[in-house]
Amino acid sequence: MATLPNPASLDSNGNRPVPRHGIRIALGLALLAACTYWLLTLISDKQWHAHHPGAGVSTVPDPLWISILGVALPLALYVLSVWLLSTRSEELIAAGAGIAAGLSPSAMMFSVATFVGLMFLSFYPEPYFLPMAISLLTIFASSVWIVVSAFRIGKVNWGAFLVAAVVTFVCLAICVAKGMSP
Repeated sequence: MATLPNPASLDSNGNRPVPRHGIRIALGLALLAACTYWLLTLISDKQWHAHHPGAGVSTVPDPLWISILGVALPLALYVLSVWLLSTRSEELIAAGAGIAAGLSPSAMMFSVATFVGLMFLSFYPEPYFLPMAISLLTIFASSVWIVVSAFRIGKVNWGAFLVAAVVTFVCLAICVAKGMSP
C-alpha cells in the first residue's frame, strides 16, 4: 500500500517545499571561499611589498570607511538572505532566495574576471596562484549552485523572489559602477 504524503508538509499550493539546506551550504561555501581569496590576496600583497621595499602603492589608498563599506554591503545582504531563508513564511523564504540569486551574478562575474586577470594580466608571478584559483573556481561553482537552488525555492512565490532578485542585482550593479568610476 502506498503511503500518502503528510498534508502538513505541503505548502499553500499543495506542493512539497523545496529543501533549503542546498542553498545554505552553497552560501556558506561561497563565503568561505571569498574569505580565503581575500586572505590570500592580503598575504600575497604583503609578501610582494616585502620583496620590493622601494615600491610604494601605485594608487591613492582608499579611506578605511570605503574598505569597510566594500565588505559590509555584500556581507549584510548575505546575512539578510540567510536570515530570510531561516524563517517559516513562504514569502520571506522566496525573498531570501531572491536576494541570494541577486548576489550570485556579481560573484560569478567577479570570479571569472579575477581568474582571467590572475592568469593573463599579472605583471609579476603570483606566489599563491593555485589556492587563489581554487577559491575563485569555488566561488563560481557555488554561485551557480545558489542560482539553481534559488530558482527552485523561488517557485513558492515568484513575485517576492523576482522583486528581491532584481532589486539586489540592480543595487549591486550601481555600487560596482560607482566604485569603478574615477
